[in-house]
Amino acid sequence: MEYGVSQNEISKACALYFSERIPVVSRDGRPLMPCRPAKARKLLSSGKAEPRWSKLGLFYIQLGIDIKSEYNGGGQSFVLAHDPGSKFDGMALGCKFVQLRFMVILPQKVAGKMKNRRELRRGRRYRNCRRRPYRPRSPGPYWIAPTQLAKVLFRLAVVEELCRLFPISHFIVEDVRFNHFRFRHGKHFSTAEIGKTRYYSELCRLGVLVLVEGWQTKLWREGAGLKKVTRKDALIPGSHANDAVAMLWGLAGCGVNEGAPFYVLRRPEFARRSLHRQNFQKGCVRSLFGGTSNGSFLRKGDYVEAEKAGKVYRGWVCGLPTETTPLVGVMDARGVRIGQFAPGKVRLLQRGHNILWERVM
Repeated sequence: MEYGVSQNEISKACALYFSERIPVVSRDGRPLMPCRPAKARKLLSSGKAEPRWSKLGLFYIQLGIDIKSEYNGGGQSFVLAHDPGSKFDGMALGCKFVQLRFMVILPQKVAGKMKNRRELRRGRRYRNCRRRPYRPRSPGPYWIAPTQLAKVLFRLAVVEELCRLFPISHFIVEDVRFNHFRFRHGKHFSTAEIGKTRYYSELCRLGVLVLVEGWQTKLWREGAGLKKVTRKDALIPGSHANDAVAMLWGLAGCGVNEGAPFYVLRRPEFARRSLHRQNFQKGCVRSLFGGTSNGSFLRKGDYVEAEKAGKVYRGWVCGLPTETTPLVGVMDARGVRIGQFAPGKVRLLQRGHNILWERVM
């Protein structure tokens, strides 16, 4: 890990202003510097590029030709700032100005699902039936609790997807630390501290990691004139994203762009596949429960376009057609079901990637 990186070195990575530009990926999948929308339209109309959609809902183009110049010549690159939390994270991506802002809603229902799985497993062991002997499982030296591992993996999924679209060279992260021996009111800080070592190691593999303190972020936020609200669950930049913007402004020299797009990202909460339903069923035969597929073409989490009564809706599949209900359920990015549609009126746009995105601003 690198902690003593100078401000001039990070500012060199933010060479140009790329607001309102389209991400570009080479033929072999390497991220390039974005281009203007007019340039993107010209490449698409001439057949030299193809349109693509990322897992985060961002439109980009992939070149179908080989470029003769050097990849991102002149040291041009992006900087990603991250403000981690226990339930919500704030991220901001910038070059010379802030390009994108994100609010990441971390998974929260993992503990309850692990408890139900443990109870079902113990119930099967005490039944009078053939079963394998009990095998104790060792957690290993680098074990992380499932509740924290889900948060770390979801953060890495978002970061790696951004690295596939933009040439990110530096990562600025607010280091979360708390003296639990001296103070006893920091129980919520432990949820953000657990797993940060693994997260930092993965960021060092992708680029240069720079850690900052919380008091530095506060000074930069006040110096940039950014507001911060007290409601942590508010879907606005002032809840978490402005802290990441302040880090870009104070350390990387990125200009504050109030018109930068603001996205809210979350993980879909689907019931995992179980052997059968937990409750007693009539006839003493418990049917299968959960899962994201039942043999049909669509799967839960697929991004689709559905039509009903002349109106077109876009969302994610949350219910699959069955014998009793031959309809497809579609929900929005917040998990609220939009409605049920006939399978013939549903068109697949993109396969599910375990990320729900919503552009708020």
